[in-house]
Formats: sequence, structure tokens, C-alpha cells
Amino acid sequence: MGDSVRLRRNSQDMVRLLLSWVLLLLCWPGRADPLNVYCDDWPGFCQRDGRGIYLDIVRAIYQPNGYEVIPRIVPYKRALAVIAQQGGDMAMGVYRDEVSGVLQPRYPASADDLTVLMLKKWQPQWLGESSLKGQGVVWLRGWAFDKYIPVSMRWHEIDSHDMALQLLAKERYRYYLTAGVLYSEDSIPANMHRTFLRWIPTYPIFADTEKGRTLQQLWDQGMVNLVRHGTLAEIYRRYRLHDYYRGFIEEQERRLKPGN
Repeated sequence: MGDSVRLRRNSQDMVRLLLSWVLLLLCWPGRADPLNVYCDDWPGFCQRDGRGIYLDIVRAIYQPNGYEVIPRIVPYKRALAVIAQQGGDMAMGVYRDEVSGVLQPRYPASADDLTVLMLKKWQPQWLGESSLKGQGVVWLRGWAFDKYIPVSMRWHEIDSHDMALQLLAKERYRYYLTAGVLYSEDSIPANMHRTFLRWIPTYPIFADTEKGRTLQQLWDQGMVNLVRHGTLAEIYRRYRLHDYYRGFIEEQERRLKPGN
């Protein structure tokens, strides 16, 4: 009799254990889908420590949808090539229609404050964008400003900010085009002058795949929510760039007002 009772209890314990395992498996969250995000090493936007405005926006949009954001910090031109060749999921900081064979959403993540650096001796002759015509101009490799500035320039791509400043100092080129937000006033030599030219919106690009199309749709839905709930503005405040980008943020808010 005692053996029968013990056997019955052991069987019941085994059933309870199996049921517990089944419930645990049913309740266990599915493994997050990896999301490989390619971008250059841009202070405040996409950093090697995993921080930055771009990466925080990506996390805010995709983590609630079951994605694990994996930053891939590579040179800008390589980032574009990886996505165009469908070797990754998305890249950040890309101009509209800059790359063919990829997908782009409706809403931008940010905008480049297109800035011109020159020797102070050339400042009196600066009359705006038209002054670039026919002049020697440099910018960082892969930025393709020639597609967005409607004047003919003698342009050359270089590999670093320091190289650009050296070329200007030697008067090999007259102007250096860049995103001004990347460089503080302290990093500009005393003999240089900087002036803002205009904003150019920047977007993510997605691989032209089924996953890419899903990501593109989630991006536009997510950006609408981030803007309307003030989350986009909060992300910019987190990196002390809200005031600098106030015009861009307010433009996105106006764009999403009812009736627009």
C-alpha cells in the first residue's frame, strides 16, 4: 500500500514538473530578431560605445517590435555598400536618393547642417552658395555633396577632417564642406572661418528585401509616434543637441499636425 501511494505521488510530481516546463516554454519570450545597423563613427549620433541620437531613435522604434539593435560602426561609404548589396539591414545618415537599389522611408531622422569652412582671407569674397562655382572644394569621402549643390565645383574627396584643414591652410583648395555639428568652435583653427549654408535631411536606408520593407514601414509608423509624443525631442535633449536642431524638430512637428 505504501509503495502504491509513493508511486502515485511520484507520478503526480512528474506531471506537475512537466506542466511547469510546458508553461515556462509557452510564456518564454521569443528570441529577438537581430537588426544590424550600419553607420560611421559620428560623435553624438552613432558612437562606438553604442550611444548616439541615431542609435537611440532606432532602439525606440524597433525594440518594442521585437528587434535587437546591433550597431556596426564602419566608414560611411562602406555602410552604404553593405546595405545596397543586402549584406545588412539598415544604414543611417543618408541623403534622399543618394543610393540606388535600396529602400528609404518618408520621414528623416535628422538633417546635416551643411557648413562651409574657409581661410579668413576668403571671407570677404563669400557670397553664399554661388561662391562655390568653379572653386576647389573638399569633403569627406562618400558624402556626395555634388548631388545636392546646383553649382559646378572642382571637388575632391578626402579621408579626414584634419586633412581637409591642412589642404585649406596650404591653399590647395578654397572650401571645405561638412556637417558643422560634428565640430566644435574649439576644433576650428583661428585662421579659419565657418558659415552655415543650409539643412539637408538625412534618412535611414534599408536593404531591398522583405525584411527591409517591414523595417521601412515600422520606421514611418515609429517616427510619427516619436514626434507626436515628444520622444524625438527628448532624444535630442539627451545629447544636448535639442537647441541646435530645434528648427528641424519643429519642422517635423508641423509636418504631422492635422491637416498637413
